[in-house]
Order: sequence, then structure tokens, then C-alpha cells
Amino acid sequence: MIEVFGYQIEPWLFWAIIGIGATVFFGLTTLFAWILPRKAKLHPKERETIDHLKKKIETIEKEAKEANENIKLIEKHFGIQIYADGLPSAKPAVFDPFLEGTKLMRAYKWDEAIVEFQKAMKEAKASQLIALYNLIGLCYYTSGRFSLALENYEKSLGLGRQFNDKQGEANALGNIGLIYQDRGDLDQALKYSQDALKIDKEIGFRESEARQLGNIGLVYQSKGDLDEALKYHEENLTVARDIGLKESQAAALGNIGLIYQDRGDLDQALKYHNENLKVAKEIGLRESEAAALGNIGLIYKDRGDLDQALKYHQESLEISRQIGYKQNEGNQLGNIGLIYQAKGDLDQALKYHLEALEIHKEIGFKQGEASDLGNIGLIYQAKGDLDQALKYYLEGLEINRLIGGKEGEANKLNNIGNVYYLKGDLDQTLKYYNKALKIFEEIGMPEKIGIVKGNIERISQQMKKMKK
Repeated sequence: MIEVFGYQIEPWLFWAIIGIGATVFFGLTTLFAWILPRKAKLHPKERETIDHLKKKIETIEKEAKEANENIKLIEKHFGIQIYADGLPSAKPAVFDPFLEGTKLMRAYKWDEAIVEFQKAMKEAKASQLIALYNLIGLCYYTSGRFSLALENYEKSLGLGRQFNDKQGEANALGNIGLIYQDRGDLDQALKYSQDALKIDKEIGFRESEARQLGNIGLVYQSKGDLDEALKYHEENLTVARDIGLKESQAAALGNIGLIYQDRGDLDQALKYHNENLKVAKEIGLRESEAAALGNIGLIYKDRGDLDQALKYHQESLEISRQIGYKQNEGNQLGNIGLIYQAKGDLDQALKYHLEALEIHKEIGFKQGEASDLGNIGLIYQAKGDLDQALKYYLEGLEINRLIGGKEGEANKLNNIGNVYYLKGDLDQTLKYYNKALKIFEEIGMPEKIGIVKGNIERISQQMKKMKK
């Protein structure tokens, strides 16, 4: 007997175990000796294929990352949530045009981006189609073509419901709400945003929940219900802080600041805009930083401190130019124009408004374009050039009607009425004031209704006196 680890075993069994162990050992050694240097012994063509595949994988990862970065940047610029489920990981026939489309969106080339997304649709399936209709809708929305945007968002919504894609459904509902908000149909805007919020809460999508709370707050702000608006913006701020979503925190702080601004509490407004600015700087969110500086500029303008206002608008303009934030660049040029207008320097004001108009036209931002045309009309009116003023108001009115911007349309109609009043044509004045009043009543703007009604009453009295 042979003793092994305290056990007595037969000699033949001992040597059998040794033999089996040796066989296994040498077998494994041979196998690893073949495998480990195999890479070194690869045929040049095999090595070339492996290197090519490796590079291809690296390229795919890099492009997917680029597409995600493009989406995040567009979301920051326009404050709109983009649903792109399934697209960053799609097959090349879908992914390649999707990536190209996001690049074109960053360059504000909306129609070219739409063509790329439509190419991707040919091979896309289910949630990918939901996302592509959403992106096409966004291209139309940011270029001010609200009817076409609505059409595509509704297709996205229909597919979201068909495939039971709750996140896609909520995203489409929220975007449709934004269109109705911009059109001035605040009741419809509220309905869609609340439907989106309900789904976000059901599925626990807290990031989108925060956005919808902010959107609902903005609707109540437009309705003039500042208490209800404040409630939603504060809830938005709470959710954003709970989940550590700094971008939403910054947006909520800015919106709360705007409410205090509307209330005339400029000290509180300034406090919140400065908090917004602080958060934006902490996380390097330069878009939000530029927006906060612009809002602070507006507060100083309301206070009558035009030099400080100018300083903040110029800072905002500089950042916007550095980061290629074209829309805000145009907005700040317009704000600077308004400062010079308030200072009585109409030539400088006109220069800045024309620059703003050029940029908004370049990026296809129709809403900004309509606003710029209105501001230019006001300058010509102040200069006494009523024909030029009328020309710009009518151009702006046409765009407002095209994009369905009801508030802007009503303002232009009111301004056209003012021009006819200055021209002494009271019949035309009354005609345009009545058109403006009808829209203000339709979209529910009590302050504007009161002003226009007062103007109509005044003109009616004048006409009666003239008849007598």
C-alpha cells in the first residue's frame, strides 16, 4: 500500500492517477501553447480582417456617442426633450442618416435634416419610427412650421400608442402641448402637457416629469395665473433636485424668476435668476448661463438701469456667439435693440433689430423673425415713417398667421390699428382693433383685452364727435 495525504491506496491506482494527471497536464500545456501565440501566427489577411473589425467597432461607438452628444446639445439649445429610442444602436441603414440628420440639426439646416430622417424611415421599425417622426416634428417646430410639426408629432403619438411605447407616447404628448402653447391655445396646451405628465408619473420617468411640470407652469404663466404657475415651477424644482438633474433645476429657477418679474417683484426675480446663473456655471451649462444673463438684463431694463441691462445682454450675446447658440444670439441682439430704443437711439436700435432679423431668418426661427419685424415696425413708427412701419407689421402678421402664433398676430393687428390711427383713418383703425380684440378674447389675455377695449371706446367716441 502507498500512503497519499493520509490515505492508503493500491500502488497500481497511485500510478494510474499519476499517469492521467500527466496526460491532462501535457494536453493542456500543448493546447495553451497553440492558442496563446496564435495571434502572432495569424495570416496577414486574417490580421487585416480583425484590425478592420476592431476599427469598425471603434467607429460605431464613436458615431453613437457623437449622435447622443448632438441630441443633448439640441435639447439644451431649444429646451425640448428629444426621444431617440433605438436610433443610436440601429443598423447602418437607419443609423447613418440619423447621425447625419443630427449634424444638420446642429447646423440649423432643418430641411436637409428632415431628408436624412426620411431616408432612415425606409428601414426603421417600431420605436425607431416613433423617434424619427419626433425628430422631423422637432425640425419643423424649431423652424416655426407648427402645422407640419403637429402632423409629425401626432404620427409619433399614434405609433407610440400602437406599440405601447409609453415613453414615446408621453414625449409626443408633451411636444404637441408645446405647439398649442406657441399657438396661444392654452387650454389644449394644458390638456396635452397634463396627459404627458400622467404617463411620466406612471412609468417613473422623472426627468420627463420635471420637464412637463415646467411646461405646465409656463402655460399657467401665459394664462396670467401666476400662483398656479409658481406651484408647478416649484414642484419642477423639487423633482429636479431629488434626481440631481441640474439642467432642470436651472430651468425651474429661471422660470420662477420670470414669475416674480411678471409680479413686479424684481428683487426676488433677480435672486432666482442669479441662482440659475450659479447652477449653470457650476455644471458648465453655457446655454442656460446665456439665458440667465439675458433675463437679468431684462430686470435691469424694467428697473430703468439701461446701462446695466446693456452690459448683461452683451455678456449673454458674447457667450451665445462663442458656443454657436444662434437662436439666443438673435434674441439678445433684439434685446439690445430694445435698450437703444428705450434710450432714444433709434438708429442703433434699428441696426440691432435688423441683425437679429438676419440671424433668425438664417436659422429659420419664424417666431423670432415675426418678433423682429414687429420691433422694426415700432422703430419706423417712432421715426414717423408710417408706411415703412405698416410694411414691417404686415410682414410680421403674415408670419404669425403662418405659424399659428395667436398672441403675436393680435399684437401686430393692434399695432397696425395704431398706424392707421396716426394716419387719421379711423375706420381702418377700428377694423384692426376689433380683429385684435377678438383674438385676445379667444386666447384669454385679460390685460390686453382691457387695453384694446379702451382704444376701441376712445375711437368710437371720437367718431361720434366727428359725426356731430
